[in-house]
Amino acid sequence: MVDKLLVQQRLAMILQYLEQLKNYRTVPRQDFLGDATIAGAAESYLRRSLEAIFDIGRHILARTGGTDVAAEYKAIARGLGLKKVIGEKLCKSLVQMAGYRNRMVQSLSPDQ
Repeated sequence: MVDKLLVQQRLAMILQYLEQLKNYRTVPRQDFLGDATIAGAAESYLRRSLEAIFDIGRHILARTGGTDVAAEYKAIARGLGLKKVIGEKLCKSLVQMAGYRNRMVQSLSPDQ
């Protein structure tokens, strides 16, 4: 059974992060890109939002069984599509978002 409280908590986190991201909508592009603090905060809120989305997906897949939930984020998106938890269009979007999230994390890695 899906833990509704866990899902609600992750959704609340996503809403909080989106509210924070709204603060940066009016920052001129040049100022946004020129200020590492602003750009870093926005990137962090976006990354955390994506991770919360995939946490929800992983939880749903774990509770419905038959899917390897230890897999990467793209596999979570595909698993949700295969189980018809989400539609094909959203599945494709989530696969793309997973790739974007992975690139963000790789760019933050000190080994790069």
